[in-house]
Amino acid sequence: MILSIALGWLLYGVNPTQLETAMQDLSNPDTISLLKFFQIFQTIGVFIIPPFIIAWFLDPNPASFLNTVKRPDIRSLLIVATIIIVSNPLINWLTEINSKLSLPEWMNGVEIWMKNAENQASQITTAFLSSTAINILLLNLIMVAVLPAIGEELLFRGIVQQLFKKMARNAHVAIWISAAIFSAIHMQFFGFLPRLLLGAMFGYMLEWSGTLWLPIAAHFVNNATAVIAYYLMNKKVIGDGIEKTGTSSDGSSFMVFISLFFLFLLFRALYLKRTNPDEFK
Repeated sequence: MILSIALGWLLYGVNPTQLETAMQDLSNPDTISLLKFFQIFQTIGVFIIPPFIIAWFLDPNPASFLNTVKRPDIRSLLIVATIIIVSNPLINWLTEINSKLSLPEWMNGVEIWMKNAENQASQITTAFLSSTAINILLLNLIMVAVLPAIGEELLFRGIVQQLFKKMARNAHVAIWISAAIFSAIHMQFFGFLPRLLLGAMFGYMLEWSGTLWLPIAAHFVNNATAVIAYYLMNKKVIGDGIEKTGTSSDGSSFMVFISLFFLFLLFRALYLKRTNPDEFK
């Protein structure tokens, strides 16, 4: 973070004392450019580089510890991509439920802080994705889909999940604890439940396949779908229906049951292909 601030000062002429003020103006293209620089730089520095260093200290073969040696087959890649697509109604439904979160009155200060953090994150995301330029779309795909898919999976599934599995000696416990940390660290508490579910799905993809590339692929599809959908909405090619499918707002709550049915079939197919057939009986 310190290095990114120093480089931001050098490249954008914004010194640390001006940083907070400059970052308030999300309508300024220079501010968005600076924020995107921070986002990319810190994703690499926080999520991508550290897991390799940690794995190097923990295992003589870091790639083996991170489960990046084995390559997934095409069928498994198609399964996880389909999982992400068919899970959309379920994720939207959980988002709707989570958005109604209300804390006790004595925790009112915490709730206000959570809402402010949520609103700020939403405003930044909107500012990042509000463009119809193809070059910005490609940059957003790298920033929002490629780098987070690699970095967050390396850290949360490659490192955190493996360490909890060794400590708890139970893959299920490790998967859900890692998913909870993965969701909480995003600091978007009104989206905690859908992100928790996604984290757990990524965790089982790794556990059953033995390759980190599978959850990386699923994570990429999830984020890239959102970026492309937002781009198409900006261009008025599609409406915002994709964000409402499965919710009560458009009366499609029944889609949640269809989503659950197909998720069961797809995860069963993934389970039957698992690397260690003797586990999870």
